[in-house]
Amino acid sequence: MITLKQRGRAGLQFLGSLQQFSSSELRDQAEADYAAQPEAPALAAEWQAGDVRPHVWRERLERARDVVERSKAYRYNRFYQRFVAEQNFVRAIPAVEQRRKEWEALVEAKKPKDESRLKLDPQLPIPRWYEGVEWHLEPGGWDGYDLAMPMFMAGIGPHVFALGGYAAVDVNCDIRSQRKNVLSQFRRRDFRRIYEAGCGGATTLAVARQLFPQAELVGGDLSPALLKNGHFVSEMMNLGITFRQEDATQVAEADGSVDAVISYAVHHEMPPAVSAAMIREMFRILAPGGEMVISDPPPFRAVSPMQAVILDWDTDNRAEPFFSAAAMANLAQMMRDAGFVDVEEYALEKRGYPWVTRGRKPA
Repeated sequence: MITLKQRGRAGLQFLGSLQQFSSSELRDQAEADYAAQPEAPALAAEWQAGDVRPHVWRERLERARDVVERSKAYRYNRFYQRFVAEQNFVRAIPAVEQRRKEWEALVEAKKPKDESRLKLDPQLPIPRWYEGVEWHLEPGGWDGYDLAMPMFMAGIGPHVFALGGYAAVDVNCDIRSQRKNVLSQFRRRDFRRIYEAGCGGATTLAVARQLFPQAELVGGDLSPALLKNGHFVSEMMNLGITFRQEDATQVAEADGSVDAVISYAVHHEMPPAVSAAMIREMFRILAPGGEMVISDPPPFRAVSPMQAVILDWDTDNRAEPFFSAAAMANLAQMMRDAGFVDVEEYALEKRGYPWVTRGRKPA
């Protein structure tokens, strides 16, 4: 692994420390401030009403935000969150550029000899909802920077994201162990073929390889850059994963061809109608008795009013255009509507994340 030079690394470590402070001490004070407000008990009771229509959630969130924003600690917390989200790339890209020659040499030396497991489709129609979004404030989006893989592997990943404390991920949470915990929610262990919808790179499927060593692993995504990076990592680590560029609502799998489907942190990146279509497509490709496990940020109905305000904030402030719409939706009901049975939804850790929704196709 090629590391960053000291100055670039130190800049990202500063951001990680700032995010950690913002999401612990400032967050704790903000929660205490909110709890002391006279409206807090009534808001909490109202939240228990469960699923409501989007316009009702919007009105609830506006009233809750008015109460939450009275806290100076909360306002500083949000300021630092936005600052870190922007500075991640302002600092990481120049730091990686300093090592460009070394990274390019490494990629050339480790270039996969077998390209058969990477199937790109330059003619694939890109959905309008996906085009032009600079996800998480990354310049150009997922395909905007050719050294995005080392930027995350050597920079933002270990020095900022690994500390948690952003979006739905709680502070000091290990996002790597969270993936393993989510994959452990499959009821069976005898899967022959596993498909990941919206796989990005090889992060989740690499963990699946550990838990299901005999299974054939296939991942699909819209981003060619993420798929190339995933294929590079997979071949270098001998994981044997197949990557396909495809729309999750129309994948190149025959009916009943896979035993399990995983989708990890994908549904909040798409409109609810697309999520529903994707779930129907996953039902189609699952064999009878097959399972689907979804992990995503929790819905508003499953968290406190203050946590809902924080999740809603990401929609406008961290380039997450569908975050709030997804939190108002009901993935469990979408699964039932698609035909899944034994559908369950629950949180694995405090504050609702990871939020798991799982079900199986009738045998």
